[in-house]
Amino acid sequence: MESPRHSCLKLELPNPTEPDEIEPIFIKATWYDTHFDLSITNDPDSWVCKASEEEVRERAAQWDQPEADYIELAERYLGFQQPGSVYKFTDAENRTKLEWRWKCQPSPNPQQTNSGILNFLMDANIRLSLSIKRKKLSEKLNHLRG
Repeated sequence: MESPRHSCLKLELPNPTEPDEIEPIFIKATWYDTHFDLSITNDPDSWVCKASEEEVRERAAQWDQPEADYIELAERYLGFQQPGSVYKFTDAENRTKLEWRWKCQPSPNPQQTNSGILNFLMDANIRLSLSIKRKKLSEKLNHLRG
């Protein structure tokens, strides 16, 4: 069984109704070898996208890429905002389209989607804080030994 990988990206996009304002959008992704799931929120709205193995296979073929390369590229661009890249969401008749041509459905449970994103971010923050504390402690111990 494949091990999923997770990422969460904060995109800062121009607000569609107020172009001078920036609107944060969070994208939590779960990456598998052959497919991926996205949870997206701008709070209060949220959307989900479940890219099936078949859809990924079709998209990879359209780009003349192996599926693994397509997933890797998607993970790179939806895991970290890439400088010089344009990110955009557009309304597509009761759906919101992530400009990479993936259609995202409105979340059936926005509160659960938002909660999942926030829980992921909190857990990541805690892991990062613990990692920094361990590193500082290790440096202090090495200094005392040396």
